[in-house]
Amino acid sequence: MSTRLTLVLLCSLFLAPAAFAAAHATGDGVLELKDVNGRVGITGQRGAIWGQLDKGTLRVVDQNPDDNLNAYVSGAAGVPGVDPGVTIYTGKNIHFRFIGGKYRFVIVGSGIDLTAVGAGQAYLTGDPDQLDSGQYAIDDGKWQPVPLLKKLVTFGVQPVTSP
Repeated sequence: MSTRLTLVLLCSLFLAPAAFAAAHATGDGVLELKDVNGRVGITGQRGAIWGQLDKGTLRVVDQNPDDNLNAYVSGAAGVPGVDPGVTIYTGKNIHFRFIGGKYRFVIVGSGIDLTAVGAGQAYLTGDPDQLDSGQYAIDDGKWQPVPLLKKLVTFGVQPVTSP
């Protein structure tokens, strides 16, 4: 069994209870990415997100420092960004988990695997220099190829904003 598969299965054992609990909350959806090569921007209103990337950069914005966003990143040391609340991780074999609170990620790299449970939106852009840009799925939908042109996808029930 490959090391990558073993790590994914091991993480699933620890995170599955939280994910299933979150998945049963009213209005929650799921976004999954599999072996994506390119750029992914995700904004989450609530829920949990976890995953890994083989190589690249993970830029994390904690949108509300007071909302108890529980964060864990391994495989790279975080460097504070220029803007407040921004942390940047660069390297190989980066694993991450964020639970609760509002978050915003920008991931640029290769071999991106990710699961987000809750409500949010993502911009997906495949790397045109790669033969395969990877796949994504929303809720219990079919796997679809990540497009080369920027595409917005939403998951879960989006909060209503007042004018």
